[in-house]
Amino acid sequence: MKQILLIFCIFCYLLTVNAQTNKPFPYLTSITNSDDSKVQLFIDKNKSEIFNVKLKELDKNHPLHISTDCESEMTLLAITEIDNSNKKYAIIYGYCPEPEFNIYDANDLDNYIGAIGGLELYIPGNGNLYVSGHVNSNFNLKRKLTFIDNEIKEVEQPQYYVGLKTKTLNSITLYKTKELKNEVAKLPENYKIEVILAESSYKLDEYYLVKTEFGLIGWTKVKAGQYKSIDIEGIYWAGD
Repeated sequence: MKQILLIFCIFCYLLTVNAQTNKPFPYLTSITNSDDSKVQLFIDKNKSEIFNVKLKELDKNHPLHISTDCESEMTLLAITEIDNSNKKYAIIYGYCPEPEFNIYDANDLDNYIGAIGGLELYIPGNGNLYVSGHVNSNFNLKRKLTFIDNEIKEVEQPQYYVGLKTKTLNSITLYKTKELKNEVAKLPENYKIEVILAESSYKLDEYYLVKTEFGLIGWTKVKAGQYKSIDIEGIYWAGD
């Protein structure tokens, strides 16, 4: 009986850890775009008004109502606070032309703040923004942005985390350095790997840090096509 109880406790613990891992901001409420299930906005519901409707479906007297053009298909997800100023901002998502979160001053909708490309946007309400998604990038790009004086700026990182478990489509060689010196391992086609880091998110020829199935780590240069993987499955440019 004690053994069964122990196993049950371990199982519950693993579920809890997994849930925490999958939710970097567990106190935020998620809104799944009613028009695209891949798109999510995470906000503090106590400081927000949730809409999640297309602009063309808003009341005709609403200042954001649009009945024509591609903008009418965009979705007003919510009006929320971004920083500690208590000001409200409208978060609108759409593909007009790029898949991105558009931000407007809710009290002055002629005041367009800017756009953030991605599929998931986290707004803790402290002036920081966190965004992820395989949009105008070679992989699921994770970025931190700051919102200061109505300006959005990216916080620079030394490299970008990729975290992609995948396989090779061509044979690749791993090296000790980014200068591709001192060979670590030669990997054949169709070999299981994990892509750990990338030097940038947009170059079609870029250096990636790769881990082998055995556990060796090395740098390699990877080619990426537009919407088509070339050297590594899942590494491709998603954008125009």
